[in-house]
Amino acid sequence: MSTRDIHALVFDLGGVIVDHDNTVMHRALAARCRAGWTAGQIAEVTADALWGAGRPVAQLHEALRRDAGYDGDRAEFTRDFCCHLSLNHSMLVLVERLAVRRRVMIFSNTNEAHWESQVAASAGRLGAFERHLSFEIGCLKPSPEAFAIVARRAGLAPGAMLFFDDVAANVEGALRAGFQAELFKGETRLRDRLIELGLDR
Repeated sequence: MSTRDIHALVFDLGGVIVDHDNTVMHRALAARCRAGWTAGQIAEVTADALWGAGRPVAQLHEALRRDAGYDGDRAEFTRDFCCHLSLNHSMLVLVERLAVRRRVMIFSNTNEAHWESQVAASAGRLGAFERHLSFEIGCLKPSPEAFAIVARRAGLAPGAMLFFDDVAANVEGALRAGFQAELFKGETRLRDRLIELGLDR
């Protein structure tokens, strides 16, 4: 890897800067649905890629009310839908520190509700980053098209971007699209790797 040619560090959000346990969200939503609806069934409904590709999350609320008898209002739905997310403050500080001297951006498969909840949880700090979010660009990782869109929006050659993600398929997709990419294995390993590459300063 030629660190001399890296012009931007790109970080996934969920599993990197934001911790999440999707089963918590599935159970919270299922608890407000009619008897017989399980967390597993909710997982199938919420896993539809369209929610991350720009379809309004309000339509998910409507679908659950109609099909599953979900009895929460919009505010309750938003709380249930986002209850599994937890900002990793230490990682946020690390990425902010990197951004002082380097171009840093976020590239995440996410929806508007999840993104807004974490911007609020960070007191707006996440919103200060350059970002490429699937619900805004209409395309999701690991599609090579999604990475091509990010490179085009960033105005950089794919090979000039080093991408970190906790999902191996997304790392593989980035590599296929010409990015430099590595699997995120926790903050300590990331810090060590950045030092090794001379990118920690």
